[in-house]
Amino acid sequence: MESQDVIIVGAGVIGLNTAYELAKNKFKVSLVDQFLPYRKASWAGAGIIPPGNPNLAANPINWLRAKSSAIFPALSAELLQCTNINNGYSKCGGLELTPFYEESNELGWAKEHIVFERINSLDLKTLNPHLNPRDYKTTYFPEMAQIRNPRHLKALAESCKLLGVRFYNDCKITGIMKKGGRVLGLESETGIFTADQFIITAGPWSADFLKHEGIETQIFPVRGQMLLLQSPLPLKEIILKDKHYIVPRGEGLVLVGSTEEEVGFNGGTTAEGKEHLFKIACDLIPEFSNAKIIEQWSGLRPGSSKSTPLIGKSPASDNLYFATGHFRQGLQTSPATALILKSILMHEELGIDNQYFMKSSEQTEPNKPLFQS
Repeated sequence: MESQDVIIVGAGVIGLNTAYELAKNKFKVSLVDQFLPYRKASWAGAGIIPPGNPNLAANPINWLRAKSSAIFPALSAELLQCTNINNGYSKCGGLELTPFYEESNELGWAKEHIVFERINSLDLKTLNPHLNPRDYKTTYFPEMAQIRNPRHLKALAESCKLLGVRFYNDCKITGIMKKGGRVLGLESETGIFTADQFIITAGPWSADFLKHEGIETQIFPVRGQMLLLQSPLPLKEIILKDKHYIVPRGEGLVLVGSTEEEVGFNGGTTAEGKEHLFKIACDLIPEFSNAKIIEQWSGLRPGSSKSTPLIGKSPASDNLYFATGHFRQGLQTSPATALILKSILMHEELGIDNQYFMKSSEQTEPNKPLFQS
C-alpha cells in the first residue's frame, strides 16, 4: 500500500472531520475502519449542538463544545456547497427541564454570553403547549441547534473523497509496528499501512491501542438506545431532561433518547429500552401516547474512566495521536477535536493547552460540561 502522510483508524464523525480538516490542508490521508462506513455511535446519536462562545469558555472541556458550536454553521454550509448534501443544521432552540434552577450553571452561561431565559408556566404554554412541565424548572436556549447525523456523516465522507482521502472499510487493524518511540506502520488482515503520522479515532474500539501505548485511561462501550416516533404534533424545540431528550426532526418525525447501558460490545436493542424511552416521551408530552414507533436502534458510545476525552499525542510514541473517549459529546465536539489534531500536526497555536486532554486523571481535574446530550 502507498505510504500516506496520515493514517486515521476509525471512520466515525471524529475520524471523518479530522480527515476533512487535514485533507483541506493538503495532507494525504487514509481512513481505516473495521466496519462498514459510519454506522456506529456517530450515526446513532441525536445531533444536538449546544450554544457557546469559545473566547469566553471557562476551561478546555467547555471550549470543545463552544468552539464546535461556532464552527458548525460555516462547516455545514461548506459541506453543502461541496457535496449538495444538506446536513439539516438549524437553530431550533432548546428547553432544559430541571428540578430547580442551578445558579452555578447559569453563572457559567452568563460568563460565556450564552443566551438563556427562565420560562414560567404561562410562557411555556405559548412556547410549547404540548409539554407537561409538572414541577420542573424550564430554561430556554434560543441558540441551541441540531443536525441530522446520517446526512452530516455522508456529507463529510463525500467531501473527504473529493479531497482525495482513501477509505478502507471492513478492515481491522491487528498490530502496531514500532521502532523505539516511533510507529512505522499498522498491520491489518489485508496488508500494512505506512504513514508519517497515525491517529486513533476508533471510539470504544480504541482500548487496545491505549493499552499498547501503556496509557492507563480506560475506554469502554456504553450502549445508547434510541426511538424514532411519528407524530403530527408541531414541535420545534429540543427538550432536555436529565440524560434524556426529545428532538423534533420535522416531517412528523421525533427522536427520543437515550439509555446508558454498560453491556460490553452488544449493540442490540431491547424491549425494556423501547418501553423506557416511550414512557419518558409520554411523561413529557402526554399526546405521544398516540404516536407510532417507527424505528429503534442503538450506538456504542466511548466512555472514559477519566470523564474527559483523550485528544493529543501519545506519551509513548512521537507520531501516534488519539481522539477518543468523548462519550455523549462526540458529534457536538467533533469540529473542535479535529481542529486540535490539525493544529498539533501543523504546529499551530489555538490558545489552549493541546495536551490538556492527554494528561493523567491524577493531573487533570475533570470539568463538568455545561451541557450533556
